[in-house]
Amino acid sequence: MDVDYSRYANYVASICDSGNLSEFKRNPNYTYMLEHVSETYGNQYLEGILSYTTITEEEIAAFCAKNDAVGNPAKNTYTDFFVNITVSPSSLRYIFHAHLILTHMKAVAHTTADVVEVGGGYGGLCLAMHHFAPKYGVRINSYRICDLPSIIRLQKLYLGRVEPTLQVEYVDATTYGEGITGNQMFLISNYCFSEIARASQDSYRQKLFPKIAHGFMAWNHIPVYEFGFTTRVEGEFPNTGGAMNKYVYF
Repeated sequence: MDVDYSRYANYVASICDSGNLSEFKRNPNYTYMLEHVSETYGNQYLEGILSYTTITEEEIAAFCAKNDAVGNPAKNTYTDFFVNITVSPSSLRYIFHAHLILTHMKAVAHTTADVVEVGGGYGGLCLAMHHFAPKYGVRINSYRICDLPSIIRLQKLYLGRVEPTLQVEYVDATTYGEGITGNQMFLISNYCFSEIARASQDSYRQKLFPKIAHGFMAWNHIPVYEFGFTTRVEGEFPNTGGAMNKYVYF
């Protein structure tokens, strides 16, 4: 059964109507869907960043200060691994996922990228991708987010406040990317594509995927199936949802 986004979308519409984003990262109507990474998982993401990347404590703190500045997320203090930082564990996940994606971009020689993200949350991964791309020698030529209209409103408000100069194109998810022009693009979908109804997945496969060369998904909810690309599948680290949770590279 596909995930019901109505409670999430209705809450997001209400805060966008008010323009008040001051507490949304703590509201249960939001955190049941996003911004719910636990302190323990945050510690594991931090361990992954410090063990497998060249991102420094100062660089971690700089990104988290930016991403944590709006929405008042729950923060934890991490003192393991010879660091001492107080940050949102969700921000640590965005850093770790950006590392996985940018490393894969380099591996497939996709270092000048037109990116399409299916399901963008409030824009945290988009922010992390732009923030860390130069460190990985990747140039983001364009960035599009496909999402529900109410969620796009939040992304525009959020990214407009934390990074006003960021250039992002927003695409109504009900079009399934049909109007996007271009080819050889790079697809990202973290905990979205695998959650939506199979009919919606098929529409993306028909209308968007022919324009995609490579990509990365954090997969959950259903078993990974053949969706039109040669894939490499790894277990999610840390595993946040059982046997279904995978990293899918293509």
